[in-house]
Amino acid sequence: MGKLKSFRKVLPAAALALILLAGNFLPAGAVFNNLLRDAKITGVSEILLLEDLESGVAIFSRNANMRSAPASLTKIMTAILTLEHCTDLNAVVAAPAYCLEMLYGTGSSNAGIRIGEELTVEQLLYCLLLNSANEAAAILADYVAGGQEAFVAKMNEKAKALGCENTHFANVHGLDQEGHYTTAADIAKIARYALGKEFKGSAVFEKIIATVTYELPANNKHEAARTLLTTNRMLNKYYPDYYCPVVTGVKTGSTEDAGDCIVARASQGGYNYLCVVMRGQKALVGADDYLKNTAFVDAKALLEFTFAHIRLRQVAEEGKAVAGVPVEMARNVDYLQLTPEVDVYALVPEGVGSGNVLVEPIADTMPESVTAPIRKGQPVARASIKYGGEEFAQVALVAADDVSRSASMYLVSLAKQAVKSMLAKALLGAVLVAAAIYLGVLLVQAYKKKRDRHMRVLPDIAKK
Repeated sequence: MGKLKSFRKVLPAAALALILLAGNFLPAGAVFNNLLRDAKITGVSEILLLEDLESGVAIFSRNANMRSAPASLTKIMTAILTLEHCTDLNAVVAAPAYCLEMLYGTGSSNAGIRIGEELTVEQLLYCLLLNSANEAAAILADYVAGGQEAFVAKMNEKAKALGCENTHFANVHGLDQEGHYTTAADIAKIARYALGKEFKGSAVFEKIIATVTYELPANNKHEAARTLLTTNRMLNKYYPDYYCPVVTGVKTGSTEDAGDCIVARASQGGYNYLCVVMRGQKALVGADDYLKNTAFVDAKALLEFTFAHIRLRQVAEEGKAVAGVPVEMARNVDYLQLTPEVDVYALVPEGVGSGNVLVEPIADTMPESVTAPIRKGQPVARASIKYGGEEFAQVALVAADDVSRSASMYLVSLAKQAVKSMLAKALLGAVLVAAAIYLGVLLVQAYKKKRDRHMRVLPDIAKK
């Protein structure tokens, strides 16, 4: 039995806004995967997850709990810890030599930072999140925690605090390394935190991840300014295969073990979604004769389909009877009708509503019978809300009406209980008496045997 999950969402329609503010909104579960073909995803990316941003409840999900290398999606956590520990984003940091030397020969992404180069924390964050610069991650880790291992320990502590059950970080940048893994479900938790109100650095984080280009000014190691370009091609209109105007972040990644990855946040018409695609590949898609990044392609397809075809709809109606249960000791009533506790709204495919979903009582929660008196609205059981045979929400089932107790039936019940009680007491007394008698007989027999052994007559005395 799950608890009734509810959350708020800003919607264009005033009526829906009032419904959501009332809190009777159950998000859909990951049961609409049968529509993935309609979404026209490539089928190449191994891991897919599309969630409502605010609730974290999935609408589409494939292998979302499969462990995988996260590549530079790691840097979302690096940015979170930096923003949590650095109060002055204008503080100047000189790049330590070891932070660059540790990455020599890896061929990893970088922002061309030089040993001793002085950059502000904010500038390093732009290098980290736009250019996916690995040396920026190492420099920030050193600045925040005094070393890489200490920072990694903070990353794992934070992941645990956020409820990530299948995540372990081994470095701060995301290069493939043994023991460095996560899942799409955990990455989504981390990203939702970075975008949420609870995180004090969310405003800065959102500003950076939505930026397409950023200019680093000249400094002590670079005579001229240089421009950083985001690796998130879903933000860049010059990449029409991937560009998606509703996307406003978050982060990309790519390594041999991780494949191509992206976390994409998108908003439109009051709906807000988070899409995670991992283990994408470069593949031929459609009729085009050139390789495409399937992480971008699939994220775009999922988001466009969801905005076009997933809607908030009422799927269960308060007061509408959906089940019944026998009722005992009631006046003129044999069955109690059960109704959903509240009007239930969920994100479901267009055309789906209360008329074409099944509200089915959950067998384990249904009592064989209930006993009067019963008050209207009294919780009795729970129901599963299904579409296409798959559950996507649950709701409490409550009594539809007050049911009074029959005085005569109640008195008869009390009499029966009294008789049963008297008979039970009499039976117990009889058993105890019988047990006492049996024990007494055993004791007498034992005593006689003992006496007989001490009173034997000697043969020669009898002759005399």
